Amino acid sequence: MNKSISLLIVVLTFLFVGCVQVTFTSPMPFNRSNKKTFPESLQGDWFYKGDNDELAEKITISSQFIDIGDENIVINEQNLLRKFNGFYILNSLSEDKGRYSLTLAKKNGAGLGVYKFDGSDEAKIKIWEEILGTDSVEVINIGGESLETEEIILKPKNNSTFRKLLNEGGITHLGDYVR
Repeated sequence: MNKSISLLIVVLTFLFVGCVQVTFTSPMPFNRSNKKTFPESLQGDWFYKGDNDELAEKITISSQFIDIGDENIVINEQNLLRKFNGFYILNSLSEDKGRYSLTLAKKNGAGLGVYKFDGSDEAKIKIWEEILGTDSVEVINIGGESLETEEIILKPKNNSTFRKLLNEGGITHLGDYVR
Protein backbone atom coordinates (compact mmCIF):
# COMPACT_ATOMS: atom_id res chain seq x y z
CA MET A 1 0.00 0.00 0.00
CA ASN A 2 2.89 2.43 0.74
CA LYS A 3 4.17 2.04 -2.83
CA SER A 4 0.73 2.91 -4.26
CA ILE A 5 0.41 5.96 -2.02
CA SER A 6 3.90 7.23 -2.86
CA LEU A 7 3.27 6.74 -6.58
CA LEU A 8 -0.02 8.63 -6.29
CA ILE A 9 1.70 11.48 -4.45
CA VAL A 10 4.40 11.66 -7.11
CA VAL A 11 1.82 11.68 -9.93
CA LEU A 12 -0.26 14.40 -8.22
CA THR A 13 2.88 16.36 -7.46
CA PHE A 14 3.92 16.50 -11.09
CA LEU A 15 0.61 17.97 -12.17
CA PHE A 16 1.80 21.17 -10.47
CA VAL A 17 5.53 21.00 -11.17
CA GLY A 18 7.80 23.50 -12.85
CA CYS A 19 11.54 23.11 -12.52
CA VAL A 20 12.42 20.48 -9.96
CA GLN A 21 15.96 20.19 -8.63
CA VAL A 22 17.34 16.67 -8.26
CA THR A 23 20.05 16.29 -5.63
CA PHE A 24 22.21 13.64 -4.00
CA THR A 25 23.32 13.52 -0.37
CA SER A 26 26.95 12.80 -1.37
CA PRO A 27 29.09 13.52 -4.42
CA MET A 28 28.65 10.84 -7.06
CA PRO A 29 30.06 8.34 -7.61
CA PHE A 30 31.02 7.18 -4.15
CA ASN A 31 34.68 6.76 -3.16
CA ARG A 32 36.16 8.16 -6.36
CA SER A 33 38.89 10.73 -6.48
CA ASN A 34 38.11 14.28 -7.49
CA LYS A 35 39.73 15.38 -10.73
CA LYS A 36 41.74 18.58 -10.41
CA THR A 37 41.45 19.46 -14.11
CA PHE A 38 39.36 18.71 -17.15
CA PRO A 39 41.15 16.34 -19.53
CA GLU A 40 42.79 17.87 -22.60
CA SER A 41 40.37 15.96 -24.84
CA LEU A 42 37.52 18.10 -23.46
CA GLN A 43 39.34 21.44 -23.39
CA GLY A 44 38.48 24.04 -26.00
CA ASP A 45 35.41 25.69 -27.53
CA TRP A 46 32.20 23.69 -27.95
CA PHE A 47 29.10 24.84 -29.87
CA TYR A 48 25.48 23.82 -29.42
CA LYS A 49 23.15 23.98 -32.41
CA GLY A 50 19.98 22.60 -30.83
CA ASP A 51 16.96 24.34 -29.33
CA ASN A 52 17.22 23.43 -25.63
CA ASP A 53 17.10 26.65 -23.60
CA GLU A 54 18.97 24.95 -20.74
CA LEU A 55 22.18 24.82 -22.79
CA ALA A 56 24.38 27.76 -23.80
CA GLU A 57 25.19 28.24 -27.48
CA LYS A 58 28.91 28.13 -26.73
CA ILE A 59 30.97 26.82 -23.84
CA THR A 60 34.72 26.96 -23.35
CA ILE A 61 36.31 24.27 -21.24
CA SER A 62 39.69 25.18 -19.77
CA SER A 63 41.84 23.07 -17.50
CA GLN A 64 40.05 24.13 -14.30
CA PHE A 65 36.83 25.86 -15.34
CA ILE A 66 33.96 26.01 -17.82
CA ASP A 67 33.05 29.39 -19.31
CA ILE A 68 29.34 29.47 -20.12
CA GLY A 69 29.23 33.09 -21.28
CA ASP A 70 27.83 34.90 -18.26
CA GLU A 71 29.00 32.28 -15.76
CA ASN A 72 32.21 30.42 -14.93
CA ILE A 73 32.11 27.08 -13.15
CA VAL A 74 35.43 26.45 -11.41
CA ILE A 75 36.55 23.05 -10.15
CA ASN A 76 36.87 23.55 -6.38
CA GLU A 77 35.33 22.38 -3.10
CA GLN A 78 31.84 23.41 -4.29
CA ASN A 79 32.19 21.91 -7.80
CA LEU A 80 33.74 18.46 -7.75
CA LEU A 81 34.63 16.66 -10.98
CA ARG A 82 34.66 12.87 -11.06
CA LYS A 83 34.77 10.27 -13.83
CA PHE A 84 32.58 7.18 -13.82
CA ASN A 85 31.16 4.80 -16.41
CA GLY A 86 32.45 6.97 -19.28
CA PHE A 87 30.86 10.13 -17.89
CA TYR A 88 32.50 13.23 -16.45
CA ILE A 89 30.27 14.16 -13.54
CA LEU A 90 30.24 17.68 -12.14
CA ASN A 91 28.90 17.61 -8.57
CA SER A 92 27.76 21.12 -7.58
CA LEU A 93 27.17 21.68 -3.88
CA SER A 94 24.07 23.60 -2.86
CA GLU A 95 25.43 25.15 0.32
CA ASP A 96 22.03 25.99 1.79
CA LYS A 97 20.92 22.36 1.45
CA GLY A 98 24.23 20.53 1.79
CA ARG A 99 23.39 18.35 -1.21
CA TYR A 100 24.81 17.98 -4.71
CA SER A 101 23.19 18.50 -8.10
CA LEU A 102 24.84 16.69 -11.00
CA THR A 103 25.64 17.62 -14.58
CA LEU A 104 27.03 14.81 -16.70
CA ALA A 105 29.03 14.94 -19.91
CA LYS A 106 30.16 12.12 -22.18
CA LYS A 107 32.46 12.45 -25.17
CA ASN A 108 31.06 10.61 -28.19
CA GLY A 109 33.48 10.82 -31.10
CA ALA A 110 33.68 14.50 -32.04
CA GLY A 111 30.68 15.43 -29.88
CA LEU A 112 30.09 16.08 -26.21
CA GLY A 113 26.74 14.88 -24.86
CA VAL A 114 25.28 16.67 -21.82
CA TYR A 115 22.90 14.94 -19.42
CA LYS A 116 21.05 15.62 -16.17
CA PHE A 117 18.64 14.06 -13.72
CA ASP A 118 15.28 15.60 -14.67
CA GLY A 119 12.88 15.92 -11.75
CA SER A 120 10.03 17.11 -13.98
CA ASP A 121 9.97 13.85 -15.98
CA GLU A 122 7.48 11.45 -14.41
CA ALA A 123 8.87 8.47 -16.35
CA LYS A 124 12.36 9.12 -14.95
CA ILE A 125 11.01 9.19 -11.40
CA LYS A 126 9.43 5.77 -11.93
CA ILE A 127 12.79 4.46 -13.17
CA TRP A 128 14.53 5.91 -10.10
CA GLU A 129 12.01 4.25 -7.79
CA GLU A 130 12.40 0.90 -9.58
CA ILE A 131 16.20 1.03 -9.34
CA LEU A 132 16.63 2.62 -5.91
CA GLY A 133 13.37 1.70 -4.19
CA THR A 134 10.77 4.24 -3.10
CA ASP A 135 12.54 4.78 0.26
CA SER A 136 15.58 6.13 -1.60
CA VAL A 137 13.64 8.69 -3.68
CA GLU A 138 12.59 11.53 -1.39
CA VAL A 139 10.20 14.17 -2.73
CA ILE A 140 10.30 17.57 -1.00
CA ASN A 141 7.34 19.87 -1.57
CA ILE A 142 7.32 23.65 -1.36
CA GLY A 143 5.76 25.09 1.78
CA GLY A 144 4.69 22.03 3.72
CA GLU A 145 1.29 20.95 2.40
CA SER A 146 1.77 22.34 -1.09
CA LEU A 147 1.69 19.72 -3.83
CA GLU A 148 4.31 21.61 -5.84
CA THR A 149 7.63 19.76 -5.78
CA GLU A 150 10.77 21.74 -5.05
CA GLU A 151 13.36 18.99 -4.94
CA ILE A 152 13.85 15.25 -5.30
CA ILE A 153 16.68 13.67 -3.31
CA LEU A 154 18.11 10.46 -4.76
CA LYS A 155 19.94 8.16 -2.37
CA PRO A 156 21.74 5.35 -4.19
CA LYS A 157 23.21 2.81 -1.78
CA ASN A 158 26.39 2.19 -3.78
CA ASN A 159 28.06 2.73 -7.15
CA SER A 160 26.31 -0.29 -8.62
CA THR A 161 22.88 1.30 -8.17
CA PHE A 162 24.25 4.67 -9.35
CA ARG A 163 25.55 2.94 -12.51
CA LYS A 164 22.06 1.50 -13.09
CA LEU A 165 20.62 5.03 -12.96
CA LEU A 166 23.05 6.04 -15.71
CA ASN A 167 22.64 2.95 -17.89
CA GLU A 168 18.96 2.13 -17.50
CA GLY A 169 17.25 5.36 -18.53
CA GLY A 170 17.57 7.39 -15.34
CA ILE A 171 19.18 10.44 -16.96
CA THR A 172 17.93 12.87 -19.58
CA HIS A 173 20.00 13.80 -22.62
CA LEU A 174 19.89 17.60 -22.97
CA GLY A 175 21.85 17.85 -26.21
CA ASP A 176 25.22 17.61 -27.89
CA TYR A 177 28.02 20.08 -28.38
CA VAL A 178 30.45 19.97 -31.31
CA ARG A 179 33.76 21.71 -31.94
